[in-house]
Amino acid sequence: MAHTLEGAATVMEEYHHALGNKDLDTVCRITAPAFDGGMKECRSLTPIQFEMFTPADLKNLKVTRVDRAKVKSQGPDQVIVPPGAIAPKATIMDGDPKIFTMGWREGTWVIIK
Repeated sequence: MAHTLEGAATVMEEYHHALGNKDLDTVCRITAPAFDGGMKECRSLTPIQFEMFTPADLKNLKVTRVDRAKVKSQGPDQVIVPPGAIAPKATIMDGDPKIFTMGWREGTWVIIK
């Protein structure tokens, strides 16, 4: 993946699409760094998250797009993806809007918080 804002936005879309498809391997590859317990914690908690989504949420997540103009650089290896950059979202995300922080790690973008 490119070490650019575009690359980060593409990985963020991949993450949302993986949530919509309940693709645990892809979700955890992208989000494990954000968990204190890393991959093990991600693999145990993410299936619970999958069950919180409605069928409509899962459908929305599969087609999520990230507005590249709203992705902000925080230095060479970190970007911020604000809630307003992501659409459509799962309804659970509307109730608790999350600012995603992504970091460049080992040749790809990952979510770090």
